[in-house]
Amino acid sequence: MDTPDTRRSTPTRAPLKALSWQIVICCFLAACCVTAATTLLLVKTTAARNPDEAKVAAVKISAIRTGLSVGAGAGGAMALLLAARRQWLGERTQAHQEEVSENEIMDATERRITDLYGKAVDQLGSDKAAVRIGGILALERLAQANSGHRQTITDVICAYLRMPFPIPSSIDLGNVTQHTLQESFNTDEERQEFQVRTTAQGVLKRHLSHHSKDTGDFWSDLRLDLTGATLVTLNLANCEWDNAVFAHARFVGTTRFKGSESFGDSIFRGARFYGFTDFMGTSFAGLARFDDVKFERSCDFTEATFDRGARFDRASFSDQANYTLANFYDKSTFDDSTFQGEAIFSKSHFLADAQFMRATFGAKVRFVEATFGGTLTISETSFEKDARFSKAHFEGRLRVRNVNFTQVASFAECRFDYGISFRKVAFAGTARFSNSLVLAGASFRETIFEKEATFTGAPNSQTVSFYGAQFNDMANFHSSNEGSFKFENCSTSHQDSFRPHPCGWLISSNPSPTGRFEVVRWYAPLMIP
Repeated sequence: MDTPDTRRSTPTRAPLKALSWQIVICCFLAACCVTAATTLLLVKTTAARNPDEAKVAAVKISAIRTGLSVGAGAGGAMALLLAARRQWLGERTQAHQEEVSENEIMDATERRITDLYGKAVDQLGSDKAAVRIGGILALERLAQANSGHRQTITDVICAYLRMPFPIPSSIDLGNVTQHTLQESFNTDEERQEFQVRTTAQGVLKRHLSHHSKDTGDFWSDLRLDLTGATLVTLNLANCEWDNAVFAHARFVGTTRFKGSESFGDSIFRGARFYGFTDFMGTSFAGLARFDDVKFERSCDFTEATFDRGARFDRASFSDQANYTLANFYDKSTFDDSTFQGEAIFSKSHFLADAQFMRATFGAKVRFVEATFGGTLTISETSFEKDARFSKAHFEGRLRVRNVNFTQVASFAECRFDYGISFRKVAFAGTARFSNSLVLAGASFRETIFEKEATFTGAPNSQTVSFYGAQFNDMANFHSSNEGSFKFENCSTSHQDSFRPHPCGWLISSNPSPTGRFEVVRWYAPLMIP
């Protein structure tokens, strides 16, 4: 285990230099010389000015007195200098003594902290669960009293949780509770170890919780490293931390991160959530990585916020995945992800590019009233059930490539500001683009419509173009504007496929060698007068 860092920087002080007697004697002689010189100068000056001998003598005596006064002043200045030096030396000695005393107190405190830390860590290695719990609580008290050691002690607690913790294979890890897990262990030692780990998780919850700010128990700016840990019914709801690493961790039972805040990166790569997972309202200020994560039960990201990107590449969702009202402020990717349960992105906001490449949706998908600020790319993806994008707003481009829609695909009442591009897309079920506003044109290349398709553009919509498209059932084109639709190398399975015919186009009366009917441009008959 790591030990607290007791090193500290000590300010350097210049060494004191003693005042030598030579300097004192020289200063005294200098004062005498100044006195004598002053006296002689005054005597000489007064002798030249007054011829009267009596007055000359009086003036000389006054001059001598003045010279002696100057000498006394010089001596006083010397004495004042020495007194100032003594005062300075006294103050410096006092400051040095206080510094030594403070250093001794700090050294004693650090020695006491190190001693308590060492004893607490030793307790964690005890074979008795009660002693290990006491060690964790001792570390908690130590961190609460000494904020500078909180990160180190948090690292020790996380290291303990990272230690192997086997769970009986007969337990349903998704529905397990602390009580049922406690009853399932075969030995008292396993039950006691479970209590130790529950205590460690409780310490993290207690000091990361927003509520602890009111009581003064909050530990700020902590980094969590729970890589590979086994966490049973972890509850970090309404907590906050700096960076957190849960890579390859196992979350047993219900896991709660509801309302939590992460101010750094949050790494869940390779983690496995066996029970219900609650990320509702969680804020990820840094990068959120959920690569290769497995959600065995439903997960809830309702109103979650991803500020610097979200990666769910190769993620597996065995049950419902709910992203209703989620906010993605940076690029989000769901490449190679698998949704076996319902995927709900209704009213979510993708303010940057979003990407679903080689994804599989085995149940219903809902992007109803979602907003896409960047480009939405869906490529080599399979929608095995209904896919509903109704009333979605595409501020960026919509790119759909090599996608299979097995059942209903609804883009009704959508708004497309930048454009639509579908290529090699197969609509095996009903395709609905009714009342959608297309402001920059739409392109359907090599697209197959097996069932009914509806294209009824809203007013002011731009041209919808079909290149090499195939219509095998009814297709509705309700628009009175010539040029609203354009067909090139398109065909239908029977002559009555279009009802009504798009303005300016009709279906050929004779089938092609392949047995299909081509969509051709209609020309007004030539009127002969």
